[in-house]
Amino acid sequence: MEIRSPSAVVKQAHVSHNIEELHDLCSKQSILLDLVTDAIVLWSIEGQVQYWNRSAERTYGWTAERAIGKQILDFLYDLDDPHYQTAIAQTLDRGEWSGELQLLTREGKSVVAASHWYLIVATTGMPHSILTIDTDITQHKLLERQFLHAQRLENLGALASGIAHDLNNILTPIVAITELLPLRLKNLDERTQKLLCTLAENSKRGRELVAQILTFARGSDGEHTIVQPQHLLAEAMQIARQTFPKSIDVSLRIENSQLWALSADVNQLHQVLLNLCVNARDAMPDGGELTIMAENIILSDTYPKLPLNALGRAYVAITVADTGVGIEPSVRDLIFEPFFTTKEIGKGTGLGLSIVRTIVDNHQGFIDVTSQSNGGTQFRLYLPAIIPDRDKPHPSSTQAHLGHLPLLAGKGELILIVDDEPSIREVLGTTIESYEYRTISASNSQQAIELYARHHGEIQAILLDYMMPGGNPTDTLRQFRSIDPSVRAIVMSGLSADEISAHHHGETVKAFLAKPFSTEDLLHTLKTVLN
Repeated sequence: MEIRSPSAVVKQAHVSHNIEELHDLCSKQSILLDLVTDAIVLWSIEGQVQYWNRSAERTYGWTAERAIGKQILDFLYDLDDPHYQTAIAQTLDRGEWSGELQLLTREGKSVVAASHWYLIVATTGMPHSILTIDTDITQHKLLERQFLHAQRLENLGALASGIAHDLNNILTPIVAITELLPLRLKNLDERTQKLLCTLAENSKRGRELVAQILTFARGSDGEHTIVQPQHLLAEAMQIARQTFPKSIDVSLRIENSQLWALSADVNQLHQVLLNLCVNARDAMPDGGELTIMAENIILSDTYPKLPLNALGRAYVAITVADTGVGIEPSVRDLIFEPFFTTKEIGKGTGLGLSIVRTIVDNHQGFIDVTSQSNGGTQFRLYLPAIIPDRDKPHPSSTQAHLGHLPLLAGKGELILIVDDEPSIREVLGTTIESYEYRTISASNSQQAIELYARHHGEIQAILLDYMMPGGNPTDTLRQFRSIDPSVRAIVMSGLSADEISAHHHGETVKAFLAKPFSTEDLLHTLKTVLN
């Protein structure tokens, strides 16, 4: 008998003169074969299993008693599987085959095996059996997919960051012009005013969308501001109603007349709500009810669901509940793991809930999940609240409107505007000149340095675009500082403050303006820096 295999154990079989001796060899080596981590199976040309080691039991779930004597095509291989057909054809033709096979265990779990098949022939030269040695590489393939997926996300993030920067430069003059035109054109008819309002609203939506792209691209903590959660919840509900199938009924329920405020990153909380709403939609392919709820709540330190690292305090509890298929108990502990998903390939990245948990953790909050199979799922977020001082007066709606901007007007201060985009230079100059400032502008770093060298005694502040072609912002700021150590620069950029790391420039950079910014943001920043 001849055995075509490089395996040490199998090589011993080539001295045997009949198949019975091969079985005897397997029996004598069974203790050793049971110790190896590879699944070793011997089956006849007719497909009947003749040997099944302990690792095959562990890998595929069937015991040797259940497997031996059975047809291998009845429980391990699929006759119609093209990979199986390739393996059997090449083994019979060449004497061996190596490749990857995706097989199912007794429990229905998918296993990826690096498989090696060897043909055993009798002394007559006729094929008699096939020996397979399988290595379970399921975990390795999963890690490989996760690594490649992470690489794709990283590349996509870098691309998204560049696109977001360019979009912010495009949106900056649009946002500024929509706020400037009503000041310049006093006698606009009502229809034109509505058109300007529509333009302003869409510019705002574009700005928020770009901010979300940047959050995705860099995953930074973002800037925390005081947030009224009602607006976020109402916007999430509106998006869901407009984009989800009509078979899903979307409702919003606020338990308190006024929810407490949050110290939070608006874009990240928006991302959390959308992720949870999209998951709820996917859990209801045949329709159902999506309910967004919120309430003020004070938890004690003895609250049973309070995590170990959380504090008993005031929270705003936000709940996203659906009537969908629910989460199986077997995977409930895995739902927040990165790249874990129960969705079909191509339908989900497995990052949504992981991002949700990361953002909630970064806000010092926590999540409670309840779910039943075919009984719906409820995600309840607890976010630390800011309880308002009842004696402190609230700003009126008039104060919140652009009507208070004259209070932020200048007193003839000269501002140097440095930006390579002509439209941005023009609209920024026109805007701040409308509020009693004077301006000069430069289109590149060298021109800006020359202007500052001539007029630094008069220039009160510099509005500096951080990303300009042909200029290193660090060198530019250093040269400004060498001309006048007390220079006051306000950095403008389509990137985030974290990416710029403005604090690395010492005291030169006094403030940061994320493009596109509003007139109010611009004037307030100028006033703060000049004072």
